Amino acid sequence: MELTARATQALFAALGERLRLRLACCLLAAPGGLAVCELTEALEVSQPNASRHLALLRTSGLVEERREGRWVYYALRNVKHPFFESIRCCVESVCCCADIQEDLQRLRARLKLRRGGKCVVGFRAKGRAVSKVRGGAGKEAR
Repeated sequence: MELTARATQALFAALGERLRLRLACCLLAAPGGLAVCELTEALEVSQPNASRHLALLRTSGLVEERREGRWVYYALRNVKHPFFESIRCCVESVCCCADIQEDLQRLRARLKLRRGGKCVVGFRAKGRAVSKVRGGAGKEAR
């Protein structure tokens, strides 16, 4: 993989924002990827906000997305390149911060809701799970 100074600048700019750095730490903790609903709960942010920042991380080349049925999973790109490996090490070192550890604790609790390693719950409203159903409506689960 060939890097340019412009691509490197975009990647550092993407990680220069606190929420995107928190997203990167969560993604690092889940190599198989995370759904937006899992990230919003772990980081206590809105879905549009998380999606906008994930799009910026994807544009920078740090994050990739994968569709599985109705779910879209986001993961850190696993590029075998010294530059990307160094970036991953930098992100790992930031993940030990106290506020990010709180994010990761909420993420671990949320991941316990998975079935077969996949997200099945969707967005949760006021402590209740809301599963996606066809037609775009949410169905409340207890």
